[in-house]
Amino acid sequence: MIIRRTFASLALALSLALSPTTPALAQAALTPTTASAPNPFVAAASHVELSAPDGRKIDVSVWPAADERGVVIFSHGFNGSPAAYTRILSHWVDEGFTVVAPLHVDSLRHPDHAAYDGQAAFATRIADLAVTRGFIKATRAGKPLIAAGHSFGSLMSFIGGGAVTVAGPLGDPDIKAIVAFSSAGDLQGVILPDTYAALRAPALMITGDADLVPRYVTDWHAHRSPFDRSPPGDKMLLVFAGADHSLVRNAEAADFDLIERATTDFMKAHGLGDAAARARLDALSATDGVSLERR
Repeated sequence: MIIRRTFASLALALSLALSPTTPALAQAALTPTTASAPNPFVAAASHVELSAPDGRKIDVSVWPAADERGVVIFSHGFNGSPAAYTRILSHWVDEGFTVVAPLHVDSLRHPDHAAYDGQAAFATRIADLAVTRGFIKATRAGKPLIAAGHSFGSLMSFIGGGAVTVAGPLGDPDIKAIVAFSSAGDLQGVILPDTYAALRAPALMITGDADLVPRYVTDWHAHRSPFDRSPPGDKMLLVFAGADHSLVRNAEAADFDLIERATTDFMKAHGLGDAAARARLDALSATDGVSLERR
C-alpha cells in the first residue's frame, strides 16, 4: 500500500526524468557479449521468486559465497540485468560476499518489460530492493549487508544508505556500506538539493571523466554529487581518465584490478570491520590515469 501511494505521488516528478519512450540511463550495452558461450557464473546462480506488495513476482539471483562473510544486494543499471556484471560480482563472491540481485522490470530481460514504462522503474525498484533486503535478513540473519549498484542501481543503493529523494526517507540502517559505479546523475524532479545530506553510510563512488549518458548526464561531474554533497567521513571517490558509463564491465586489466581491490577492501573494512582491509584501504594510492579522493 505504501509503495502504491509512493508511486502515485512520484509520477509527475519522474516523468521529467524518465521518459516512457526513451531508455533512460540505458544499459542495453551491458548485456553479456558472448551470448553463444554460456557463462558458468551466470549458470551457477540459484533463483528465488519473491512477491512484491503489488503482487508482482520478483526474480532474484543468488550467488552464495563458499565462506560467506557478508551479503551484497546489487541493483543493475536501467535496461540491464545482474548477468551483465559477472566480472565484478564473481570476484566479490570469491572474496566471501554472497551476491543477491533482483531483476528489475525495466530490464530488457524481464519477461514483463513491455508492460512497464520508465516512470514505473523508480517505485518498482524501491519495492524490489525492500523485499529483497527482507529476504536476506530472514535467510542470512546477522550477516553484514552492503548495497551496491550501477547507474540507476547506484541511486537505489544510495537511497538504501540514507539518501532522501522526492520519495522521502527510505534508508535501511542495516546497510553497512555502499559501492556505487557511475550514478544516475542529478535527475531533475527526483534528486533534491539536500538529497545526500543524510547519506552517512560509508560510500565508495567509482566513475570516469567520460562517463556520460545522453540527455541525463551531459557533464560527468554530476557523478560526483553523492561524494561532494554527503557528510564527510568514510567517503571515497575514484575517477578513471577516459572511462565511460560501462567502466564496471569494460575496464582494462590494470584498472579493473584496482576496482577489485578497492571495492573488496571497502566492503571488508566497513561491512566486516576488517582491520587489515582498513589498513590497505587507508594506504591505497592513485595510479596513473586515476584520481583518488577521500572525505
